[in-house]
Amino acid sequence: MTPISPVLITGLAFEAAPAPADGGEYEPAVGTSREEKEILATLEDKAAAKTASDYQHIVWAYGILWALFAAYGLFLWRRSARLRADVDALRQALDRPPARGGPGA
Repeated sequence: MTPISPVLITGLAFEAAPAPADGGEYEPAVGTSREEKEILATLEDKAAAKTASDYQHIVWAYGILWALFAAYGLFLWRRSARLRADVDALRQALDRPPARGGPGA
């Protein structure tokens, strides 16, 4: 398969255009005008600014989520420390010999 060259594509595009009505008078090229190009550039700049602003929101969202996960991890760590202290206190209470003269004596 032979690749299509840009010259061939350009030639096909110009070949489809109708011939000038007058015998060789200048006709302006059909396409976008300078004003349209300036408007397009302005719109592209606005779109780029919005995209950059959207990226900033994404960074903030990820930062907030990481902060929430860190706070939750800290909460779980403190809770496990309290539970570990409670279990240690219960083990110490169970390891002590029973006091004499209690309710079953």
